[in-house]
Amino acid sequence: MMSISNKNLMKRLLVGWIALYPTLLVILFLLGGITHHLSMPLATLVEVIVIVPVTQLIAYPIAGKVFAKWLTS
Repeated sequence: MMSISNKNLMKRLLVGWIALYPTLLVILFLLGGITHHLSMPLATLVEVIVIVPVTQLIAYPIAGKVFAKWLTS
């Protein structure tokens, strides 16, 4: 049986994945034309430079608001 804190942690992780996956798909698609000629480490660096702020400042807060009622139940 999961404790309440573990249940809340699992909910937050799930919401994080829900926010991250479409963000990754969109960003990787949009950057594909720019990064396709770069080496893998450099392409990954460019993608991460874009993905991290978009995810932290846009995707996670939106997902938190959308799922707020469920997260607090």
